[in-house]
Amino acid sequence: MTQQKWMVFDDFCPEIDLVRASALASGFGTWRPNKGEVGSSVYDNMNFWGLHAFMLKSIDRVLGARFYPNDTFFRYAVPETEPAYTHSDRAFGDITCVCYMSDHDEVFGTGFYRHRKTGLTEMPKMEDMVDPEWDELKRDMIEGGPDEWDEVGFCEGMYNRAVIFHAPLFHARYPKTGIGTNATDARMVWAAHGIL
Repeated sequence: MTQQKWMVFDDFCPEIDLVRASALASGFGTWRPNKGEVGSSVYDNMNFWGLHAFMLKSIDRVLGARFYPNDTFFRYAVPETEPAYTHSDRAFGDITCVCYMSDHDEVFGTGFYRHRKTGLTEMPKMEDMVDPEWDELKRDMIEGGPDEWDEVGFCEGMYNRAVIFHAPLFHARYPKTGIGTNATDARMVWAAHGIL
């Protein structure tokens, strides 16, 4: 995946309706992780229960390789959800998979970004980051907008479409908050981070 930084797969999971139903049936709550240097410490509308095996099997099928997950989860986002950071998943594996589990009239999806000041499109290794540049990059990831970031790619969301990408890439959900009013009509995704 080093040459092609992201790939899009439609009709990703044959069992998508069952998987979505399993997420809705098991419910959503708030997760309060210790994320370390970068990331929120409160994530609303998270779910870790459901038929993840069908999704993992679909990753193996489309990539033609065995995927080993570090984590998998469902999440929905509504307008009241905290705004998305422009961030990287470098700390959680080599690749990220996001599968869209909702469909909307509004445009939604995942944007990929280049940091204007540094020209970076992916997060450096933590041991290579030095102050004060690191502090500025962290601030721009959390608070930054179009003055700090240029969009270099976009995967438009569509029900049962997955985007699989090089985990260090800077990316963010679009819209930055969400769509809908509750789990049944919100922007919903299944996501996984891991290695091949």
